[in-house]
Amino acid sequence: MLVSILCFANVGVSQAQTFNSGSNGSDGALNLTTPGTIIFDPKSFTPPLNPAGDNVYNFTTINIAAGVTVKLTSKVLTGPVYWLATGDVTIGGIVDLSGETGHGFVGTAGERIPAAGGAGGYLGGVGGSSSAGFPSAEPGNGPGGGPVGTYTGPFGRTCTNGGTFTGSQFLIPLVGGSGGSGGSLAGSLGAGGGGGGGAILIASSTQIRLLSGAASILANGGAGGAPFQGCQNNGDGGPGSGGAIRLIAPYVNGGTLSAYGGNLNATGTGYLGNGVIRVEAYTFGGANIAGGVLIQSTPFSPAVPVTPPSSIKVTSIVTSTGTIPINANPFSFPDATINTSAPVTVNVQAQYVPLGTVPKVLVISETGPDQTVNCSPLAGTLQQSTCSASITFPTGGSRGFVKATWTQ
Repeated sequence: MLVSILCFANVGVSQAQTFNSGSNGSDGALNLTTPGTIIFDPKSFTPPLNPAGDNVYNFTTINIAAGVTVKLTSKVLTGPVYWLATGDVTIGGIVDLSGETGHGFVGTAGERIPAAGGAGGYLGGVGGSSSAGFPSAEPGNGPGGGPVGTYTGPFGRTCTNGGTFTGSQFLIPLVGGSGGSGGSLAGSLGAGGGGGGGAILIASSTQIRLLSGAASILANGGAGGAPFQGCQNNGDGGPGSGGAIRLIAPYVNGGTLSAYGGNLNATGTGYLGNGVIRVEAYTFGGANIAGGVLIQSTPFSPAVPVTPPSSIKVTSIVTSTGTIPINANPFSFPDATINTSAPVTVNVQAQYVPLGTVPKVLVISETGPDQTVNCSPLAGTLQQSTCSASITFPTGGSRGFVKATWTQ
C-alpha cells in the first residue's frame, strides 16, 4: 500500500505598505523658497488656489525651504487647513498656525482688539473691568473658550481662565484651539485673552520630512495679554489653547511639532490648554514634541470635508443716505464712516451655519459702552443665509464683530 502525503506551505509575497493622500494634484506644486514670512492666502497665487473655498488643497509636492515662515491665520483663512500631496512634503522652514498674544493693558475701550487665532482657531476675548462705567471682559471664543472669571493658581496667584482644546484624539473632525478670556480689573481695563492655535492636516502618499530641529510645524495658543509665567498680575488675559496637527504618510520624521497652550504655568515648567499632535505613519522616525499631546497610529483616511467651513461676516451697513459695503476684515480700521446718530441696519451673511441661528453683533466703541445686539434668525439656504440687526453707533470709533453659536 502506497501512502502519499501532500503538503502545502502558506507563502506570502512581501509588499511595501502604501497610502493614498487623496490629492488629485490639481493645485500643482507648493514651492515656497523666498526667505521671510509669507502669509498663506490662496487668492494671492496665480492662478488662485482652492476656488471651492473648502480649504482642501490638492498639491503634487510641498516644499517649504529653510528660512521661510508660512503663516496660516484666521485673519485670512476660515476654518482648518488640509494640505494633500501626491508626492513628498519637505519642510526646512516653519509652518506657523499659532494664535496671537492678547492685547495688553490699554487706556481706552476702543483699543481692545481680539487676538486672532491660527487658521481654524478662535479669537481671544477682550479685557474689561468689574467696575461700573467700564465695559466688561468678554469670554474667549470657540467651543472651549475661556469663561470670564478667575481661579487661584499655584502660589496663590490669580489666573484668568484660558481656552481648552475640544477636539478628539483622532482629530476627526479637525478643529483648532479656543481663545482665552479677557482679564478683568477694578477701576480700569484688563488685558485680552490669547487666540487659539490653528488646525492643519498634511497628508502625503510618499513621505513627510522636516529637515532639521529648526524646521517646525506650530499650532500654539497665544499667550494672554501682559502675562508673567501664566498668571501673575490681576487682570492678565487668559491663554488660548493649543490647536491640532495631523500628519499622515507612509514615512514621517524630523523637526519640531508643537501645539501647547498659550502660557507657561506659574512654576514655569509646563503649559496650560495643550492641543493634540497626531502622527499617522508606518514608520515614524521621531520628532521634537515641544508641546501638546502626541498620539501615534498607522495611516487612516484624511476625512477631508466635502463642503466649505462655516463662516459669518458683516457685508454692509445701511443708513438713510445709502448702503456702505464692509470688507469683512475686523483687523483693519476704519471700514466705513457713518454720519448719523440714528440707528442703522447692519447686514450679516453666513454660510453653512444652521438656519434659524441667531448671530450676535458685538460693538466695541471708544466713547460708549460695549453693545451685544442680536441679529434676526438666519434665513435663506444652508449654503448662504442672511440676517440683519439695528444698531446705534456712538460718536467716535467703533469696532464690530459678529459670531454665531449653535449645537450640532
